[in-house]
Amino acid sequence: MFEKKEKFLLVIFVVILVGVLFSMVSNLSGGNNIDVDKNEFIIVHITGEVKNPGVYKLEEGARVIDAINLAGGSLPSADLDKVNLADFLRDGSKIYIPSKLENSENELKSQAILSTRKIDTSKSDKVNINTASKEELESLPGIGPTLAQRIIEYREENGPFGSAEDLLNVKGIGEKKLERIRDQITW
Repeated sequence: MFEKKEKFLLVIFVVILVGVLFSMVSNLSGGNNIDVDKNEFIIVHITGEVKNPGVYKLEEGARVIDAINLAGGSLPSADLDKVNLADFLRDGSKIYIPSKLENSENELKSQAILSTRKIDTSKSDKVNINTASKEELESLPGIGPTLAQRIIEYREENGPFGSAEDLLNVKGIGEKKLERIRDQITW
C-alpha cells in the first residue's frame, strides 16, 4: 500500500513539474506577451508609373522600392533613375514615379525657356530659383536648409520653375511665404 501511495505522489509531482516547466518555456518564448513582437505600420500613397497606383500599408522601416513592388512593380516607361529607391518611407508620404517621357519633355521645356529668356539686368540682384545653390536659396527670408533642399529636389525632379507660383508646389511653401520672397526671386 505504501508503494502505491508513493507512485501516486510521484505521478502528481511529475505532472506539476511538467506544467511548471511548460509555463516557464511558454513565457520565455513570448507565447502570451503581445508587446514582444509588435509590428508598426505606415501608410503611403504611390502614384505615377507603377502598375497599381494607390494607398498601401507597409511595415515601418520600408523603403521606396518596397512600395513600388507592393504596387505591382514599375511600368516600362518609369524613370527609376530619378527616384531614390533606397529612401526610407515615412507615414503619410506620397511617392511619385516619373516617366521617361516627362523628363524628356522637361528637358526640352528647360532648353526652350533658357533659349527664349532675355537677360534682365533689373533682376540680376535677385535669386534665380532655377539655378540657385542651397546657400543662395537660404538667403531668402523664411527659407532654411530643409526648404532650400526641397526647392532643389523639386526642380531636379520636375524641371525648371516657369513662374513664382510654381513654388507653391514645394512642400512647406504657402501663399504667405511666397509673397515674402516674390520680389527677391527670378526664374
